[in-house]
Amino acid sequence: MQEIKDKISHICQNCGSDLSGNYCSNCGQEGKAALNRSVFSLIHHFFEELFVWDSRFFRSVKYIFIRPGFLTHEYISGRIVGYISPLKMFLFTSLVLFFIMIKSDSDQYKALVTNGGEDDFLREFILEQQNKSSNSAELFINNFNEQFNDNITIYIFIIMFLFSILLKIIYITKNYYYSEHIVFTLHFFTFVLWSFLAGVMAQDLGEIFVILFLYIVPAVYLLIAVKRVYHKTFLPAVLSSAFMTISYWVLISIWMIGTVFLSAYRAA
Repeated sequence: MQEIKDKISHICQNCGSDLSGNYCSNCGQEGKAALNRSVFSLIHHFFEELFVWDSRFFRSVKYIFIRPGFLTHEYISGRIVGYISPLKMFLFTSLVLFFIMIKSDSDQYKALVTNGGEDDFLREFILEQQNKSSNSAELFINNFNEQFNDNITIYIFIIMFLFSILLKIIYITKNYYYSEHIVFTLHFFTFVLWSFLAGVMAQDLGEIFVILFLYIVPAVYLLIAVKRVYHKTFLPAVLSSAFMTISYWVLISIWMIGTVFLSAYRAA
């Protein structure tokens, strides 16, 4: 691995030009940035362009939707100057999701309890916590909605951490840095949040649309992304993505159910 680094250290990983200093004279990318695969370098890239908003943002968002895994492949290949950082993109998406959920319908209690089915275990748990609470019904509902809306995008970081650990375990025999799995996770869950938002917007059309956008669409996306980033052949990609898809389904269910349970518990 070190030998490979030494051979390519004089070449810009973004545009392929020869490096004659710390920065590429052709595209401006820092020479060492593409070779540094530590988690710290990922965070450094985020803060370096935290307040920079230009055409790179729209280019990056476009590729998130139309080319699964492409941005991750570009990023871990060293071509980073043309795109915004994965962390910045994810945080922006989280803020958009939070804002739209608050503005469109912040009453999650109504969606889960008032409009919920009689045999819904989430509804039963919320009502059980409400009955145990010494707060008034109005205060409990306000507290529940506050807890849910404020924390749903925060709790997903725990799920993402577990997802990236699973990627590391699956590809432990490969020469991938953990930071590269984090990049893949950030890009994938950026798409998941947009897909989740589509499901929320379409939930009035039927529960099937929530399942479609939260489970089925991300599963197809994951297969394509895994193939593009980690595998050259199709069969290994199918096997790996099958395991990661099942893991994603379990983790995303824990995210949703856990958010409801913790919101109800804290509201009491």
